[in-house]
Amino acid sequence: MSLLNISCKKATYLVSKKEQGRINLFDRITLRMHLGICSLCRRFEQQTGFIIKNTKHTHTEEKLSEEVKERIKEALESS
Repeated sequence: MSLLNISCKKATYLVSKKEQGRINLFDRITLRMHLGICSLCRRFEQQTGFIIKNTKHTHTEEKLSEEVKERIKEALESS
């Protein structure tokens, strides 16, 4: 296997690493080359981006009320 030819397993790892913003130039180049020939990994990259984008919007600062906390605590103690 040449340096620029990576497996799909490595490509999906690099896609995940890229989403976290921690990918070096060499890995970025090899990933781009792989994505140029592998439609399944391109799809994985699209789906990962979609998930990341949509989960950022679902995080809210809402907190549970004391009543709900107490009901959860009671349910856990009774089980």
